Amino acid sequence: MTFSASINRRRMATATATPSGRDTALGAYGLRLSGDAPRSTLLAPVAEDAPEIVITRRIGAGGVPNTVDDDSATVPLLDGGSLELDRATRSARLTTRRPITDDELAHPYLAPIAAVHSHWLGRAAFHAGAIAVAGRTWGVIGERQAGKSTLLAAVASEGGVVLADDLLVMAGGDVFCGPRTLDLREEAARWFGGTRSLGMAGARERWRLDLGPAPAAAPLAGWIVPGWSEEISIRRRPGAAAAHHIAPARSVTGISIDPEAFLAAASHPVVEFDRPRDLAQIAIGVRELLEELVS
Repeated sequence: MTFSASINRRRMATATATPSGRDTALGAYGLRLSGDAPRSTLLAPVAEDAPEIVITRRIGAGGVPNTVDDDSATVPLLDGGSLELDRATRSARLTTRRPITDDELAHPYLAPIAAVHSHWLGRAAFHAGAIAVAGRTWGVIGERQAGKSTLLAAVASEGGVVLADDLLVMAGGDVFCGPRTLDLREEAARWFGGTRSLGMAGARERWRLDLGPAPAAAPLAGWIVPGWSEEISIRRRPGAAAAHHIAPARSVTGISIDPEAFLAAASHPVVEFDRPRDLAQIAIGVRELLEELVS
């Protein structure tokens, strides 16, 4: 089966699997959102029995330390805002210096909320992207400037399913769907097209690429580690290689990954994907990568 054929088959299945005539809980990362939650089209359907997180918003200054314990957490945000999270009430109070849109709350501000509450729920949360290929998830993980978002954009441009932008949350071997958007920097946005400028959102300037539907969750198959080289290269490594890459990928400073969840994540193979920095070559390389993951 070709990659494009498998994508089309999954799209048909998705289109017929959604029930009609009933209310659907909305959220992301396997969490249902309520309270002052974003009324954003970037959110996706989640299970009705998914854990509920109550969100409130306020305008003000942050100035909180980075603290996480078994009951509560405070998280300073790069733009001067802050998060105050409570485990018992499953709540999150978001403080920002200016009003933010619902789409901004859905992404990027929801990510740290989901990361901390996922930790309390016994789930594993990694600073990583994710794609769904032939019904399975491949995490995209790597150091800063490794080109993770550019790789994800190339996957989307080839008709692939991007499951998450920069937060991967998994439980019981399944990876949950994130908000339906991918944020790029200017050069990549101009190359791939179809983006819209957000100006400053979070702590940086962003160009947003809206994503199509994706499964609510899909089992983890392995990890893609992007790198730079003069030629396209795709190499499979055994599961033991994953530990080296995912160990430093804690989603929020101060949170340690549950040992059992870490071992489950690290047991999957790694695909090292090196490519030139030229965006045209990245697109060519991603086609080869997707065919490799389907086989």
